[in-house]
Amino acid sequence: MRRVCESSPPVQVTMTMDGAAPRHARRFLDDHWCVEHAALLRPQAELVVTELVSNAVRHGEAPVELSLDCGGVEGVVITVSDGNPNLPRVQTVGPHAPSGRGVRLVELLSDEWGVKTRPGGKSVWSRLVA
Repeated sequence: MRRVCESSPPVQVTMTMDGAAPRHARRFLDDHWCVEHAALLRPQAELVVTELVSNAVRHGEAPVELSLDCGGVEGVVITVSDGNPNLPRVQTVGPHAPSGRGVRLVELLSDEWGVKTRPGGKSVWSRLVA
């Protein structure tokens, strides 16, 4: 199902807490991607979704929820929420470190990004603008 952004409400899915979650998140993105932004934002959106879901599964707590919103805003907003109130942070890691670059990657790919605390956890969001 391809969506037309301006008339479509946000869509959301609850992710599994396992290594398959990033793949399922990319499939969800494929199924609900906004037609209007397909050529311009799709590569960045795929990386942002993968990183945010991976971080939530690895460092967060259930439930992990992915939301995609492109109606009523310029661009696309991707939000991943989880039940852990600890906030992500940008890390400085060496070139041979096996991990620790996910939040930096989201920061670089996003036109805006941030974290909102909420009862029982947090939501990390990214806005991608064409």
